[in-house]
Parts: sequence; structure tokens; C-alpha cells
Amino acid sequence: MPTLRMPNINQVALSGRLVQDPDFRFMDNGAARLRGRVAVNRSYRDRNQEWQEETSFFDIVLWQKAAETLAKRLHKGTPVFITGRLQSHSWRDDNDQPRFRIQVQVRNLQVLEREEEDAREETALRVA
Repeated sequence: MPTLRMPNINQVALSGRLVQDPDFRFMDNGAARLRGRVAVNRSYRDRNQEWQEETSFFDIVLWQKAAETLAKRLHKGTPVFITGRLQSHSWRDDNDQPRFRIQVQVRNLQVLEREEEDAREETALRVA
């Protein structure tokens, strides 16, 4: 029986709004990190043909120059379009309970509105 050759693909694209001001900090190794959370809405019709709303929340992470550049620009409510890859993390908390998180490691981020002070400012940033 032939072996199935399957490509390894890890890509995600999201469009939504930040649900809180992102957290910017420098890590112990000196790397700049910006973490945030994006809400993505979906509208659909249920079995009774009535419109329903569903919201999903996704953790996002930006690193280095992108983190520093966007730390001043992103805030709660900012609409963004993001592409990146998913990365999972697991650890044990203080009570030795297993914990798990999936984050979007942002590759591209586009702010979907312009700042009022400077409408000429670049609104898209390629991370890698």
C-alpha cells in the first residue's frame, strides 16, 4: 500500500477586535513580546431559521520589532486582520494541575481603521 504524503500546514487567518489592551513587556532574554486577545464573531441561522451570534476568543502573540511597533497602536476595540500559525503550550500550575493554551503566533497584522492623528501611517505590518 502506498504511503500517503500529506503536507504539514499550520496557517490561520482571523478578523476581529481586541477585547482588552494588549500586554507589552520585555522578557528575561530581552525579547519584546506583545500578547492580546481577539474576539471573532460569527452569524448563522439556526434550525428555526433565526439569526444567532457566536463569539470565539483567540490569544495572539507578536514578538520583537512588531511587538514594539504595535504596542502603542493596539488597544481594546481595535479591529484587526491577522494571519499566523497556531502554537500550543502545556504546563502544570501551582497546584500541579495540567494546563494547556493555543496561541496565534502572528505573522501579519493589519489594523482595519486609521488613527485620527495621522491617517497616512502604515496600517499593516509583516512580522516575518
